[in-house]
Amino acid sequence: MAQTHHPEHGPADAAAEVRPAATARPAPRPPAPPLPPVPSIPAAPARLARITADERQFRAWMLVSTSLLAVILFSVSLPLAATIYDIELLSAAATCLALAIALPLAVRWPWVAASVSAAGLLAFALLSLGSDVAPWPWPVTSIVSQGVLLIVLGLMWEWRLGLIAWGIGVVVTLPFAFVDSGAAASMITGAAVTALACAISVLLAQRRVIGVELFRERAHSASEQQRRVLGEERNRIARELHDVVAHGLSIIHVQATSAPYRVPGLSDDAKTEFAEIAASARSAMTEMRQLLGVLRSADTAAETAPQPGLAQLPELAASVERAGVPVTLTVDASLPDGGLAATAAYRIVQEALSNVVRHAPGAPTFVSIEVLADDLVVCIDNETATDVPAPDAKGGGHGLVGIGERAALLGGRAEFGERPGGGYRVLATLPLGSDGGMV
Repeated sequence: MAQTHHPEHGPADAAAEVRPAATARPAPRPPAPPLPPVPSIPAAPARLARITADERQFRAWMLVSTSLLAVILFSVSLPLAATIYDIELLSAAATCLALAIALPLAVRWPWVAASVSAAGLLAFALLSLGSDVAPWPWPVTSIVSQGVLLIVLGLMWEWRLGLIAWGIGVVVTLPFAFVDSGAAASMITGAAVTALACAISVLLAQRRVIGVELFRERAHSASEQQRRVLGEERNRIARELHDVVAHGLSIIHVQATSAPYRVPGLSDDAKTEFAEIAASARSAMTEMRQLLGVLRSADTAAETAPQPGLAQLPELAASVERAGVPVTLTVDASLPDGGLAATAAYRIVQEALSNVVRHAPGAPTFVSIEVLADDLVVCIDNETATDVPAPDAKGGGHGLVGIGERAALLGGRAEFGERPGGGYRVLATLPLGSDGGMV
């Protein structure tokens, strides 16, 4: 094992030092407790499912509140109907119950609630016909019950339903307005107050509908953005892997072309076979260049620098230390530098360290790359931040998406999440068998 150690309290711009395996190693830090599995890419449908959950919660809240209001309304209206309006007790109980129970019924069965409420209004007006000491045919309790009913209908259902329920209540009590001036005044007052409640319910319902639609649009936009980011990240990874694959094809082409000159005594069939291998390699490289042209967007500059590998990790760690993040780097000396897995490991470490610099400035960070069984394991642990993140540090980027995609493209997996003791961990497992140069 070779270890590169960047001291936590050393100079910020100290260069990374690669120590041989025989040198003493720093005391190992206690292993962090395992993290629960964390999905690499947040699923956008979960946000859409939240709408349904919020709707169920809203219905449950409305059912509870209307039931409570119904109990209060029944408790208040029953003694008033029996004493002030001189209605027989059982009749008063049935009438007041109809007006009160219409409220919770409106949450599930709006037409039933509107019909029951209208019947209660009509029955109360008929039973209290002989009363001349209180408002009639619209007592205060009826105005309150009808107003609450219209608000519930407006919030839970279409505004037309609330308007129809208001019209039914007015129509069934309209004939009583012609009895005397007091009844007409009560009728006008009841109709006006309930109309105001109906208008308020329409406004609240429209606001709620706009909020739900806005939430749906945001969820849809987030889903589209997630797919676009995922596509861009896959294209970027494909462009990076192009250099690695093209290098292997170039070696095959050179070896096949030079074989007749390097190996004496080849038969004509063998020379023909090598010529076909060289032609296939040239054709594959041409097709790869065409594919790379398709993946590269119009504003993407051509990448001429070779893809980095594990040998460049000390330079990466040193640059991160200059940004104020102490890094301890441990790399298995037996790992080859080239290949797809080496490039993916470098990019995963790069993305993870960038997230540490952005979200947890000053946090001591530990990077280890080792071989376990047939897998290349890349682990990046950072402790809690010692500095305050920048104001623009919040928000999602492409880093974690890229880490998950790089691991998935090689047949591996990636997990990341907060550690129980504080800090953050990124853990990627890359099968060595996915890279022909690392078996």
